[in-house]
Amino acid sequence: MKKRYKEIALILILVGTFLPLLPSSAASSVTITDDVGRIVRIAKRPMRIVSLAPSITEILFALGLGDRVVGVTSYCNYPPEVLEREAEGKITVVGGFTNPSLEKIADLNPDLVFGHNLLPPEFIHNLERINITVVVISTANSIDGIFDDIRLIGEACWEEESASKLITDLQEKISNLETAVEGADKVEVAHICWMKPIFIAGAKTYVNDLIEKAGGINVFSNKTGWATISKEELVKADPAHIIVPYKHGVEMIYEELMKMKEEGLIHGQIHTMDPDIISRPGPRVVLALEKIINFLHPEVWSKMLAVTDLTVQSSVTVGESAVIFVEVKNTGELGGVKTASITIDGKILQKNVTLNAGESKLVVFTAEMKKPGVYTVSAGGKVATLKVNPVASALIVNASMVLSVISIIAIVILAVALIKRTSRTK
Repeated sequence: MKKRYKEIALILILVGTFLPLLPSSAASSVTITDDVGRIVRIAKRPMRIVSLAPSITEILFALGLGDRVVGVTSYCNYPPEVLEREAEGKITVVGGFTNPSLEKIADLNPDLVFGHNLLPPEFIHNLERINITVVVISTANSIDGIFDDIRLIGEACWEEESASKLITDLQEKISNLETAVEGADKVEVAHICWMKPIFIAGAKTYVNDLIEKAGGINVFSNKTGWATISKEELVKADPAHIIVPYKHGVEMIYEELMKMKEEGLIHGQIHTMDPDIISRPGPRVVLALEKIINFLHPEVWSKMLAVTDLTVQSSVTVGESAVIFVEVKNTGELGGVKTASITIDGKILQKNVTLNAGESKLVVFTAEMKKPGVYTVSAGGKVATLKVNPVASALIVNASMVLSVISIIAIVILAVALIKRTSRTK
Protein backbone atom coordinates (compact mmCIF):
# COMPACT_ATOMS: atom_id res chain seq x y z
CA MET A 1 0.00 0.00 0.00
CA LYS A 2 2.85 2.37 0.90
CA LYS A 3 4.41 1.63 -2.47
CA ARG A 4 1.18 2.63 -4.24
CA TYR A 5 1.05 5.93 -2.28
CA LYS A 6 4.60 6.65 -3.37
CA GLU A 7 3.68 5.99 -7.01
CA ILE A 8 0.65 8.30 -6.79
CA ALA A 9 2.77 11.02 -5.15
CA LEU A 10 5.37 10.67 -7.89
CA ILE A 11 2.70 10.99 -10.60
CA LEU A 12 1.28 14.12 -8.94
CA ILE A 13 4.75 15.66 -8.75
CA LEU A 14 5.37 14.92 -12.44
CA VAL A 15 2.01 16.35 -13.45
CA GLY A 16 2.67 19.51 -11.43
CA THR A 17 6.10 19.84 -13.00
CA PHE A 18 5.12 19.38 -16.64
CA LEU A 19 1.61 20.87 -16.73
CA PRO A 20 2.93 24.45 -17.21
CA LEU A 21 4.99 23.18 -20.14
CA LEU A 22 1.97 21.82 -22.03
CA PRO A 23 1.03 23.82 -25.16
CA SER A 24 -1.69 26.40 -24.79
CA SER A 25 -3.96 24.20 -26.93
CA ALA A 26 -4.35 22.04 -23.83
CA ALA A 27 -6.43 24.85 -22.27
CA SER A 28 -10.21 24.40 -22.27
CA SER A 29 -11.14 27.75 -23.88
CA VAL A 30 -10.26 31.43 -24.27
CA THR A 31 -12.66 34.29 -23.52
CA ILE A 32 -12.03 37.77 -24.89
CA THR A 33 -13.84 41.09 -25.24
CA ASP A 34 -13.74 42.33 -28.82
CA ASP A 35 -13.55 45.93 -30.07
CA VAL A 36 -17.31 46.51 -29.88
CA GLY A 37 -17.62 45.17 -26.36
CA ARG A 38 -18.86 41.67 -27.20
CA ILE A 39 -17.69 38.89 -24.89
CA VAL A 40 -16.62 36.00 -27.10
CA ARG A 41 -15.70 32.51 -25.94
CA ILE A 42 -13.36 30.60 -28.27
CA ALA A 43 -13.74 26.95 -27.37
CA LYS A 44 -10.61 25.61 -29.06
CA ARG A 45 -7.48 26.78 -30.80
CA PRO A 46 -8.79 28.08 -34.16
CA MET A 47 -7.28 26.22 -37.08
CA ARG A 48 -9.67 27.44 -39.79
CA ILE A 49 -9.85 31.25 -39.81
CA VAL A 50 -11.75 33.64 -42.08
CA SER A 51 -10.62 37.29 -42.30
CA LEU A 52 -13.05 39.93 -43.55
CA ALA A 53 -10.59 42.86 -43.71
CA PRO A 54 -7.24 43.30 -45.49
CA SER A 55 -5.59 44.74 -42.36
CA ILE A 56 -6.69 41.72 -40.32
CA THR A 57 -5.34 39.38 -43.00
CA GLU A 58 -1.97 41.15 -42.87
CA ILE A 59 -1.88 40.83 -39.08
CA LEU A 60 -2.70 37.11 -39.21
CA PHE A 61 0.11 36.45 -41.68
CA ALA A 62 2.54 38.63 -39.70
CA LEU A 63 1.73 36.45 -36.66
CA GLY A 64 2.72 33.37 -38.67
CA LEU A 65 -0.87 32.13 -38.96
CA GLY A 66 -1.16 32.20 -42.74
CA ASP A 67 -1.53 28.44 -42.97
CA ARG A 68 -4.68 28.64 -40.82
CA VAL A 69 -6.41 31.27 -42.97
CA VAL A 70 -9.01 29.62 -45.23
CA GLY A 71 -11.09 32.63 -46.29
CA VAL A 72 -10.44 36.30 -47.16
CA THR A 73 -12.07 39.19 -49.02
CA SER A 74 -11.38 40.22 -52.59
CA TYR A 75 -9.32 43.15 -51.23
CA CYS A 76 -6.92 40.96 -49.26
CA ASN A 77 -3.80 40.94 -51.46
CA TYR A 78 -0.89 41.15 -49.02
CA PRO A 79 1.46 39.53 -48.22
CA PRO A 80 2.07 37.77 -51.57
CA GLU A 81 1.44 34.41 -49.86
CA VAL A 82 -2.27 35.31 -49.74
CA LEU A 83 -2.58 35.32 -53.51
CA GLU A 84 -0.34 32.26 -53.79
CA ARG A 85 -2.56 30.29 -51.44
CA GLU A 86 -5.63 31.51 -53.33
CA ALA A 87 -4.12 30.20 -56.58
CA GLU A 88 -3.39 26.87 -54.88
CA GLY A 89 -6.99 26.58 -53.70
CA LYS A 90 -6.04 26.81 -50.02
CA ILE A 91 -7.78 30.16 -49.51
CA THR A 92 -11.28 31.06 -50.73
CA VAL A 93 -12.42 34.60 -51.55
CA VAL A 94 -15.71 35.02 -49.69
CA GLY A 95 -16.72 38.40 -51.14
CA GLY A 96 -16.05 42.10 -50.66
CA PHE A 97 -15.11 44.20 -47.66
CA THR A 98 -18.66 45.16 -46.70
CA ASN A 99 -20.63 42.47 -48.56
CA PRO A 100 -19.07 39.05 -47.92
CA SER A 101 -21.10 35.94 -48.67
CA LEU A 102 -22.60 34.23 -45.63
CA GLU A 103 -22.97 31.00 -47.62
CA LYS A 104 -19.30 30.93 -48.72
CA ILE A 105 -18.16 31.53 -45.16
CA ALA A 106 -20.42 28.78 -43.83
CA ASP A 107 -19.16 26.35 -46.48
CA LEU A 108 -15.60 26.82 -45.16
CA ASN A 109 -16.68 25.53 -41.72
CA PRO A 110 -14.47 28.06 -39.90
CA ASP A 111 -13.47 27.87 -36.24
CA LEU A 112 -13.25 31.67 -36.10
CA VAL A 113 -14.27 34.65 -38.25
CA PHE A 114 -12.72 38.09 -37.82
CA GLY A 115 -15.24 40.75 -38.80
CA HIS A 116 -15.01 44.55 -38.61
CA ASN A 117 -17.10 47.48 -37.45
CA LEU A 118 -18.22 48.48 -40.97
CA LEU A 119 -20.09 45.22 -41.53
CA PRO A 120 -23.89 45.37 -41.07
CA PRO A 121 -24.74 44.24 -37.50
CA GLU A 122 -27.28 41.74 -38.86
CA PHE A 123 -24.49 40.02 -40.79
CA ILE A 124 -22.65 39.37 -37.51
CA HIS A 125 -25.90 38.09 -35.95
CA ASN A 126 -26.49 35.76 -38.90
CA LEU A 127 -23.04 34.25 -38.47
CA GLU A 128 -23.70 33.67 -34.79
CA ARG A 129 -27.10 32.12 -35.54
CA ILE A 130 -25.37 29.35 -37.48
CA ASN A 131 -22.92 28.82 -34.58
CA ILE A 132 -19.92 30.53 -36.13
CA THR A 133 -17.66 32.31 -33.64
CA VAL A 134 -17.09 35.95 -34.61
CA VAL A 135 -14.64 38.52 -33.24
CA VAL A 136 -15.21 42.12 -34.39
CA ILE A 137 -12.18 44.39 -34.91
CA SER A 138 -12.77 48.14 -35.20
CA THR A 139 -10.62 50.32 -37.47
CA ALA A 140 -7.77 51.60 -35.30
CA ASN A 141 -7.72 55.37 -34.73
CA SER A 142 -4.10 55.48 -33.51
CA ILE A 143 -0.87 53.56 -33.78
CA ASP A 144 -1.43 52.24 -30.27
CA GLY A 145 -4.82 51.08 -31.51
CA ILE A 146 -3.06 48.98 -34.15
CA PHE A 147 -1.03 47.34 -31.40
CA ASP A 148 -4.25 46.69 -29.46
CA ASP A 149 -5.75 44.95 -32.49
CA ILE A 150 -2.66 42.78 -32.93
CA ARG A 151 -2.86 41.86 -29.26
CA LEU A 152 -6.58 41.03 -29.51
CA ILE A 153 -6.15 38.92 -32.65
CA GLY A 154 -3.25 37.10 -30.98
CA GLU A 155 -5.39 36.33 -27.92
CA ALA A 156 -8.29 35.12 -30.06
CA CYS A 157 -5.97 32.79 -31.99
CA TRP A 158 -4.27 31.58 -28.79
CA GLU A 159 -1.02 33.17 -29.96
CA GLU A 160 -0.41 35.83 -27.30
CA GLU A 161 3.37 35.35 -27.31
CA SER A 162 3.61 35.80 -31.08
CA ALA A 163 1.50 38.95 -30.83
CA SER A 164 3.67 40.34 -28.05
CA LYS A 165 6.83 39.75 -30.11
CA LEU A 166 5.34 41.42 -33.18
CA ILE A 167 4.24 44.46 -31.17
CA THR A 168 7.67 44.82 -29.55
CA ASP A 169 9.37 44.64 -32.96
CA LEU A 170 7.06 47.28 -34.46
CA GLN A 171 7.43 49.57 -31.44
CA GLU A 172 11.22 49.37 -31.61
CA LYS A 173 11.28 50.22 -35.33
CA ILE A 174 8.89 53.14 -34.87
CA SER A 175 10.96 54.44 -31.95
CA ASN A 176 14.12 54.33 -34.10
CA LEU A 177 12.39 56.28 -36.87
CA GLU A 178 11.15 58.90 -34.40
CA THR A 179 14.67 59.29 -33.05
CA ALA A 180 16.02 59.82 -36.58
CA VAL A 181 13.80 62.87 -37.17
CA GLU A 182 14.38 64.47 -33.77
CA GLY A 183 15.64 68.00 -34.31
CA ALA A 184 14.30 68.26 -37.87
CA ASP A 185 12.15 71.31 -38.59
CA LYS A 186 8.42 70.60 -38.37
CA VAL A 187 6.60 70.95 -41.69
CA GLU A 188 2.88 71.35 -42.41
CA VAL A 189 1.14 68.32 -43.89
CA ALA A 190 -2.31 67.19 -45.02
CA HIS A 191 -3.49 63.71 -45.92
CA ILE A 192 -6.29 63.79 -48.46
CA CYS A 193 -8.00 60.48 -49.15
CA TRP A 194 -10.85 61.68 -51.40
CA MET A 195 -11.78 64.78 -53.40
CA LYS A 196 -15.54 64.82 -54.00
CA PRO A 197 -16.11 65.74 -51.23
CA ILE A 198 -12.62 66.40 -49.85
CA PHE A 199 -11.92 63.87 -47.09
CA ILE A 200 -8.92 64.38 -44.82
CA ALA A 201 -7.31 62.62 -41.85
CA GLY A 202 -7.92 64.70 -38.76
CA ALA A 203 -7.03 64.17 -35.11
CA LYS A 204 -7.70 60.74 -33.61
CA THR A 205 -6.65 58.86 -36.74
CA TYR A 206 -3.59 56.66 -37.07
CA VAL A 207 -2.54 58.79 -40.07
CA ASN A 208 -2.43 61.84 -37.78
CA ASP A 209 -0.09 59.82 -35.54
CA LEU A 210 2.07 58.95 -38.55
CA ILE A 211 2.36 62.61 -39.61
CA GLU A 212 3.37 63.74 -36.13
CA LYS A 213 5.90 60.92 -35.62
CA ALA A 214 7.40 61.73 -39.04
CA GLY A 215 8.19 65.28 -37.97
CA GLY A 216 5.12 66.91 -39.46
CA ILE A 217 2.21 69.07 -38.32
CA ASN A 218 -1.24 67.99 -39.50
CA VAL A 219 -2.87 71.21 -40.69
CA PHE A 220 -6.28 69.64 -40.14
CA SER A 221 -5.70 68.34 -36.61
CA ASN A 222 -8.52 70.72 -35.61
CA LYS A 223 -10.86 68.20 -37.26
CA THR A 224 -11.68 64.86 -35.65
CA GLY A 225 -11.46 61.54 -37.44
CA TRP A 226 -11.90 61.16 -41.18
CA ALA A 227 -13.59 64.49 -41.83
CA THR A 228 -14.71 66.53 -44.83
CA ILE A 229 -13.43 70.02 -45.62
CA SER A 230 -14.29 72.62 -48.23
CA LYS A 231 -12.05 73.55 -51.14
CA GLU A 232 -11.68 76.98 -49.52
CA GLU A 233 -10.35 75.41 -46.32
CA LEU A 234 -7.72 73.52 -48.29
CA VAL A 235 -6.68 76.66 -50.17
CA LYS A 236 -6.44 78.62 -46.92
CA ALA A 237 -4.35 75.93 -45.19
CA ASP A 238 -2.08 75.50 -48.27
CA PRO A 239 0.15 72.88 -46.58
CA ALA A 240 3.76 72.44 -47.67
CA HIS A 241 3.13 68.71 -48.20
CA ILE A 242 0.01 66.81 -49.30
CA ILE A 243 -0.07 63.02 -49.15
CA VAL A 244 -2.58 61.20 -51.34
CA PRO A 245 -3.37 57.54 -52.05
CA TYR A 246 -2.42 56.60 -55.59
CA LYS A 247 -2.64 53.48 -57.70
CA HIS A 248 -2.39 53.09 -61.45
CA GLY A 249 -5.90 53.50 -62.84
CA VAL A 250 -7.09 55.46 -59.79
CA GLU A 251 -5.43 58.85 -60.28
CA MET A 252 -8.44 61.10 -59.67
CA ILE A 253 -7.33 62.56 -56.31
CA TYR A 254 -3.82 63.29 -57.57
CA GLU A 255 -5.03 64.86 -60.81
CA GLU A 256 -7.56 67.09 -59.04
CA LEU A 257 -4.88 68.40 -56.67
CA MET A 258 -2.37 68.91 -59.47
CA LYS A 259 -4.98 70.99 -61.28
CA MET A 260 -5.41 73.17 -58.17
CA LYS A 261 -1.64 73.55 -58.00
CA GLU A 262 -1.38 74.55 -61.67
CA GLU A 263 -4.07 77.16 -61.04
CA GLY A 264 -1.98 78.59 -58.19
CA LEU A 265 -4.55 77.72 -55.51
CA ILE A 266 -2.15 75.51 -53.57
CA HIS A 267 1.64 75.38 -53.67
CA GLY A 268 2.89 72.42 -51.65
CA GLN A 269 4.52 69.20 -52.81
CA ILE A 270 2.08 66.41 -53.63
CA HIS A 271 3.27 62.95 -52.62
CA THR A 272 1.64 59.72 -53.72
CA MET A 273 1.50 56.54 -51.68
CA ASP A 274 0.05 53.10 -52.33
CA PRO A 275 -3.37 53.23 -50.63
CA ASP A 276 -2.91 49.66 -49.41
CA ILE A 277 -0.02 50.90 -47.27
CA ILE A 278 -1.46 54.10 -45.84
CA SER A 279 -5.10 53.03 -45.54
CA ARG A 280 -4.59 49.73 -43.74
CA PRO A 281 -3.92 49.96 -39.99
CA GLY A 282 -1.70 46.91 -39.73
CA PRO A 283 1.93 45.72 -39.56
CA ARG A 284 2.98 47.88 -42.53
CA VAL A 285 2.50 50.96 -40.35
CA VAL A 286 6.33 51.07 -40.08
CA LEU A 287 6.68 51.24 -43.86
CA ALA A 288 4.03 53.99 -44.00
CA LEU A 289 5.90 56.01 -41.37
CA GLU A 290 9.23 55.66 -43.17
CA LYS A 291 7.67 56.72 -46.48
CA ILE A 292 6.23 59.85 -44.88
CA ILE A 293 9.64 60.66 -43.36
CA ASN A 294 11.11 60.31 -46.85
CA PHE A 295 8.50 62.78 -48.16
CA LEU A 296 8.89 65.35 -45.39
CA HIS A 297 12.60 65.03 -44.55
CA PRO A 298 14.46 63.38 -47.46
CA GLU A 299 17.79 64.67 -46.14
CA VAL A 300 17.19 62.79 -42.88
CA TRP A 301 15.90 59.64 -44.55
CA SER A 302 18.90 59.38 -46.90
CA LYS A 303 21.24 59.05 -43.92
CA MET A 304 19.20 56.39 -42.13
CA LEU A 305 21.50 53.43 -42.60
CA ALA A 306 23.79 51.30 -40.44
CA VAL A 307 27.57 50.95 -40.79
CA THR A 308 28.35 47.30 -40.19
CA ASP A 309 32.09 47.39 -40.92
CA LEU A 310 34.93 49.92 -41.38
CA THR A 311 38.32 48.94 -42.82
CA VAL A 312 41.21 51.38 -43.33
CA GLN A 313 44.73 50.91 -44.71
CA SER A 314 47.21 50.79 -41.84
CA SER A 315 49.50 53.40 -43.44
CA VAL A 316 50.19 55.41 -46.59
CA THR A 317 52.78 57.95 -47.66
CA VAL A 318 52.15 61.67 -48.09
CA GLY A 319 50.76 62.30 -51.58
CA GLU A 320 49.16 58.86 -51.83
CA SER A 321 45.43 58.15 -51.60
CA ALA A 322 44.17 56.21 -48.62
CA VAL A 323 41.49 53.62 -49.37
CA ILE A 324 38.65 53.25 -46.83
CA PHE A 325 36.09 50.42 -47.08
CA VAL A 326 32.70 50.97 -45.43
CA GLU A 327 30.02 48.29 -45.35
CA VAL A 328 26.56 49.83 -44.99
CA LYS A 329 23.11 48.30 -44.54
CA ASN A 330 19.65 49.70 -45.16
CA THR A 331 17.89 48.75 -41.93
CA GLY A 332 14.58 50.29 -42.99
CA GLU A 333 11.52 49.02 -44.84
CA LEU A 334 11.99 51.33 -47.83
CA GLY A 335 14.59 51.08 -50.59
CA GLY A 336 16.20 53.99 -52.42
CA VAL A 337 19.29 56.17 -52.64
CA LYS A 338 21.10 56.48 -49.32
CA THR A 339 24.11 58.63 -48.38
CA ALA A 340 27.12 56.90 -46.83
CA SER A 341 29.64 59.16 -45.12
CA ILE A 342 32.99 58.99 -43.34
CA THR A 343 34.92 61.54 -41.32
CA ILE A 344 38.73 61.93 -41.45
CA ASP A 345 39.88 64.24 -38.66
CA GLY A 346 36.76 66.39 -39.00
CA LYS A 347 36.54 66.37 -42.80
CA ILE A 348 33.38 64.66 -44.11
CA LEU A 349 33.35 62.59 -47.31
CA GLN A 350 30.05 61.33 -48.75
CA LYS A 351 28.89 58.90 -51.44
CA ASN A 352 25.42 57.93 -52.64
CA VAL A 353 24.51 54.25 -52.80
CA THR A 354 21.27 52.58 -53.89
CA LEU A 355 20.02 50.06 -51.34
CA ASN A 356 16.92 47.91 -51.23
CA ALA A 357 15.25 47.32 -47.87
CA GLY A 358 17.57 45.17 -45.75
CA GLU A 359 20.35 45.20 -48.38
CA SER A 360 24.07 45.62 -47.55
CA LYS A 361 26.77 47.02 -49.85
CA LEU A 362 30.46 47.86 -49.67
CA VAL A 363 31.25 51.52 -50.36
CA VAL A 364 34.85 52.49 -51.22
CA PHE A 365 36.21 55.93 -50.36
CA THR A 366 39.59 57.37 -51.40
CA ALA A 367 41.26 60.39 -49.82
CA GLU A 368 44.54 62.00 -50.87
CA MET A 369 46.71 62.49 -47.78
CA LYS A 370 48.80 65.65 -47.99
CA LYS A 371 50.39 65.82 -44.54
CA PRO A 372 52.11 63.22 -42.38
CA GLY A 373 50.54 62.20 -39.09
CA VAL A 374 48.09 59.80 -37.46
CA TYR A 375 44.50 60.39 -38.55
CA THR A 376 41.19 59.22 -37.00
CA VAL A 377 38.67 57.76 -39.45
CA SER A 378 35.06 57.29 -38.27
CA ALA A 379 31.79 56.12 -39.81
CA GLY A 380 28.51 55.24 -38.13
CA GLY A 381 30.04 54.97 -34.67
CA LYS A 382 32.98 52.83 -35.82
CA VAL A 383 36.53 54.23 -35.55
CA ALA A 384 39.90 53.34 -37.11
CA THR A 385 43.31 55.01 -37.43
CA LEU A 386 45.36 55.84 -40.49
CA LYS A 387 49.11 56.58 -40.36
CA VAL A 388 50.51 58.91 -43.04
CA ASN A 389 54.29 58.70 -43.41
CA PRO A 390 56.51 61.48 -44.85
CA VAL A 391 57.91 60.86 -48.34
CA ALA A 392 61.38 59.26 -48.72
CA SER A 393 62.94 62.32 -50.45
CA ALA A 394 61.98 64.44 -47.48
CA LEU A 395 63.81 62.01 -45.21
CA ILE A 396 66.96 62.28 -47.38
CA VAL A 397 66.83 66.09 -47.36
CA ASN A 398 66.36 66.10 -43.61
CA ALA A 399 69.30 63.73 -43.15
CA SER A 400 71.51 65.91 -45.38
CA MET A 401 70.62 68.98 -43.35
CA VAL A 402 71.53 67.19 -40.13
CA LEU A 403 74.88 66.12 -41.61
CA SER A 404 75.58 69.67 -42.81
CA VAL A 405 74.91 71.09 -39.38
CA ILE A 406 77.18 68.48 -37.79
CA SER A 407 79.94 69.30 -40.30
CA ILE A 408 79.68 73.03 -39.57
CA ILE A 409 79.87 72.39 -35.83
CA ALA A 410 82.90 70.18 -36.34
CA ILE A 411 84.66 72.85 -38.43
CA VAL A 412 83.93 75.48 -35.80
CA ILE A 413 85.31 73.25 -33.04
CA LEU A 414 88.42 72.51 -35.11
CA ALA A 415 88.91 76.21 -35.86
CA VAL A 416 88.66 77.09 -32.18
CA ALA A 417 91.20 74.43 -31.31
CA LEU A 418 93.62 75.72 -33.92
CA ILE A 419 93.28 79.27 -32.65
CA LYS A 420 93.98 78.15 -29.08
CA ARG A 421 97.05 76.20 -30.20
CA THR A 422 98.37 79.15 -32.18
CA SER A 423 97.96 81.39 -29.12
CA ARG A 424 99.98 79.04 -26.96
CA THR A 425 102.80 78.85 -29.53
CA LYS A 426 103.16 82.59 -29.52
